[in-house]
Amino acid sequence: MHSLLRRFQLYIIVSIVAGIPLLISIFLASNTILDFNRQAKMSEVDREAIKMVILFDNLAHNLAVERGLTAGVLGSKGNPDQVAALGQQRGKADQAIAALRSYKPELLNSTFVNMLVSDITQQLSQLNNVRAGVDKLAPTIAPFGYYSNLNQLAIDNSRLMLSQVGNYQLGALGESLVSIIIMKERAGQVRGALNGVFARGQATPVLYANIQGYISSGDYAKRSAMLELPPQFKQQLQNQERNQVWQQVESIQKSFLSQSEQLDAINGPTSQEWFKLATERITLINQVRNLLQGEMNTLSEQRAASAIMTRNVLTIGAAVLSFLFAWIVIATVTNLRSRVGSLTSKLSEMAKRCDLSVDLDQTGRDEIASIAASVNQLNHAIRHLIQDVKETNDHSTERLSQIIATSGELDSSGQETIAKCDNIATAMTELSQSSVEIAHSAERATEDTDNMNQQVLECQSQSTLSFNSVKSLLAQIDATQHCMHELESDTQSIGQIVATINAVSEQTNLLALNAAIEAARAGEHGRGFAVVSSEVRDLAQRSQEATESISKLLDKIRDNTKSAVDNMAKSKQASDETFHSVDVVKQSVEKLESAIEQVNQHISSIANATIEQSKASEAIDKDVDVLADIAHRTGSHANNLNEIVNGYQAEVHRVQGKLHEFKL
Repeated sequence: MHSLLRRFQLYIIVSIVAGIPLLISIFLASNTILDFNRQAKMSEVDREAIKMVILFDNLAHNLAVERGLTAGVLGSKGNPDQVAALGQQRGKADQAIAALRSYKPELLNSTFVNMLVSDITQQLSQLNNVRAGVDKLAPTIAPFGYYSNLNQLAIDNSRLMLSQVGNYQLGALGESLVSIIIMKERAGQVRGALNGVFARGQATPVLYANIQGYISSGDYAKRSAMLELPPQFKQQLQNQERNQVWQQVESIQKSFLSQSEQLDAINGPTSQEWFKLATERITLINQVRNLLQGEMNTLSEQRAASAIMTRNVLTIGAAVLSFLFAWIVIATVTNLRSRVGSLTSKLSEMAKRCDLSVDLDQTGRDEIASIAASVNQLNHAIRHLIQDVKETNDHSTERLSQIIATSGELDSSGQETIAKCDNIATAMTELSQSSVEIAHSAERATEDTDNMNQQVLECQSQSTLSFNSVKSLLAQIDATQHCMHELESDTQSIGQIVATINAVSEQTNLLALNAAIEAARAGEHGRGFAVVSSEVRDLAQRSQEATESISKLLDKIRDNTKSAVDNMAKSKQASDETFHSVDVVKQSVEKLESAIEQVNQHISSIANATIEQSKASEAIDKDVDVLADIAHRTGSHANNLNEIVNGYQAEVHRVQGKLHEFKL
């Protein structure tokens, strides 16, 4: 890694080291900006979705009011005041319809939005027919059911549109708003239905069941709202419930539900009183709805504005910081390149011109200033060193002149020493030659005695071999004599065995004879036995003949063995005499060897003394030669020293010239 970094200039390395983190920071900042941009876009989507929810809610609210006024017109048989109020409300409803149709969200899924709006538009296509029938007081399409279905479709669309909201808080507020809208819608349905009941004073079981369902559905919606509403809106709804108008409406509804057994004669307020109270309660619910709408609008706008603001601030901050960091890196690299270049150029100038009077710029506290200060210190130290070297060089020149004179005197002394050593070497050479001749004579005498001693040793070796051979022969004769005695004993044993076999054969022959006699007595029955006894007798006869032959052979072996034993005794006696003679010869040879050894020792003593004298002479001669050689080498070294000193003196002059090249 170090070798790789040394291949590049320092400012390039610094640019890379500082630039890579900067690029990484810019990349991370860009990702963060893109993330905040996505959040801003999601906030815009949430804002458009909330806008659509509010548009659907406004449509449902205005149609619900129109539904109530329509019921009043039909119930009053065209009361002018009711007709005028209905006309004004129709204008508001048309504005809500136009607002829904004209709004074109840019970020929401256009297919999804168009599908929701087209369903509403399809239902609204019959609105004019419904209104025309109401104006004629002869509707062909039931207004109450039409408006209720249309409002329910708007509520469903609001709930579906809330699925496009990504923020949890906005989604929770939207769900709360839908619950409030359902409460308001059910309150409007109850208002219209009971308005007709109180106007007629009676109700059908189907209508009673529908009203009961509207009230129950409203209670469920209120329960959902209480669970979903934020604390401040929940408190607002609870305050509205404690309102006197709300309590009166609840009381009237309970009174109606308690008259399920007398639907033909319903007791209650007049339709005008009921409609007024129910409308006021719807107004109370609508106040909570308006607060929720305002909160959702405010929250969506704040989130979108906050996301956009954060994105813009982050973008500007990242751009400013990136520019600032880039400027710092560029300024640092430029300054580093300039200072390092100045330092390098001055060092190069100092090296080329040998100018040590140049001082580097060491202002600052960074590493480059430290390097410049260290180089300046080194430069000052080199100046003092060169000055000291110059002075030392001058002193060395004077001492070299003295050494040259001394080496000349040493050369003359060496020549005189060489002449004296040559005279001593000649005398020692003559003495050494005389000692060598004496030593050669002693060596020849020693060689002769060594030859005699060698022959005696060979004789002694032969006598020893003869002695050992005779001794071995005696041992073998003793062993052979012992074997012959054992052989004689064994032949006697074999004779006894042969006698035993002969006796057995005779006995067998007698038994065979007796068997033949018994077989003859048996007559025809003993014929086979007679044949066997005849064969046995023949075998016994042959065994007896064989034993007689063995006995004769054993007699011959005994005679031969006895002769061999006698001969072995004579051989042993002769061997004993030979052994004694060989022993005497061996002892004589050993005495002769001892005498020759003594003579050889005397000659060796003379030879050794002569050799020692010769060696001493040679040593002296060698010492003289060494001394002469030392004298020669001393002279040679003196000459070499003179040459070296002369060369060193020339080098000193050259160094002195080089030192004068430096500018101090």
